[in-house]
Amino acid sequence: MFHPLVFDNIRVVLEGGVYDRDFEGAITITDRSDVMDMATFQRLFQIDFELAAATNRERAVKARMQLRTGLADIAAEQLEQPLTDHIGCTICIHFFTEVHGVPDEPQRITAILNDIWGNRPYITQTISSRLEEHRVEWPPQTYHNQITLDFHRKIDEGNIDDLRDLIDHTVKSLASLQEIRDLRK
Repeated sequence: MFHPLVFDNIRVVLEGGVYDRDFEGAITITDRSDVMDMATFQRLFQIDFELAAATNRERAVKARMQLRTGLADIAAEQLEQPLTDHIGCTICIHFFTEVHGVPDEPQRITAILNDIWGNRPYITQTISSRLEEHRVEWPPQTYHNQITLDFHRKIDEGNIDDLRDLIDHTVKSLASLQEIRDLRK
């Protein structure tokens, strides 16, 4: 009989929790993917959403919850042998928004997220701008900002009860980032 992986069990609970928030009307799921990479033997599940109350979809801040596991964890679990220190998977949360030439905005974003998450995840921001051919405007008026929250540890079935709080914190973060974005109209 098929025995689901730690990854599968966590994915089902995470996906169900996010869909519950969609059914409640708090968020709108915009994309999801469940990938098995045969070249590297990795699993990836990601689900994207935005606030349901976001009135302008083009200005909506997007969130992505991403769950991964790799060959060592899958093999150790299937072979029931310790091939890795701790069998599990990793979770990262990404937010996608724009910043507008405001020098202190990235620091403000980090402070708000640290307040919500209690300084727990490691926060990085990747700020970029797309320059169209023959339309180079420098400095750009708008920059894309990918904010990543990385917990730098593996989770397993013992963390399943924490997933609801993780989803709640993600939605709260999304609302705070949307508020910052809406103030810049």
